[in-house]
Amino acid sequence: MKKKLPVMLLCLFLLGALYNLWTIRPVNILYIYSDEGVTVTIVVDHMPWTDREKIAWYLARRDEFKRKYPSFDNTWQTYYITDISDGFTNYAKSPHEDLFCIPEIKGDDKCLVKNYFLIVDEYTNSGLRFYPDSDIEYQLTPDNKIERVFRPEYLNQ
Repeated sequence: MKKKLPVMLLCLFLLGALYNLWTIRPVNILYIYSDEGVTVTIVVDHMPWTDREKIAWYLARRDEFKRKYPSFDNTWQTYYITDISDGFTNYAKSPHEDLFCIPEIKGDDKCLVKNYFLIVDEYTNSGLRFYPDSDIEYQLTPDNKIERVFRPEYLNQ
């Protein structure tokens, strides 16, 4: 029993240290593709672990994204923040994966596996919606607070 406590404390300390190292590591934007302002795909090397930190990362860069990739019709725009994971591939190398291909890239390897860290829908009239997971949705309130949206289909479960 006397040996378990120091080992447990050491493990907790190491977990905390790893978490802190991960959160201070900057997110590198590796590639951005826009298809005429309707959708913008942002390829990154990693994202923060929590939903709130992912959303905060996007909000910190929101004005820059909107300036560089303006909306075509000024009604809505979707941002897909995706993982580079194993890098660019093609249908021959990854035949069973759901791929997103970027036509601007020359060569065979111009596709990424669709592994989204965060999807952001930005509507002109109704604000921002964030989807860090397929079952979770957040919105930005008028007073710039992030709140979870509970969809009716999930309330009855």
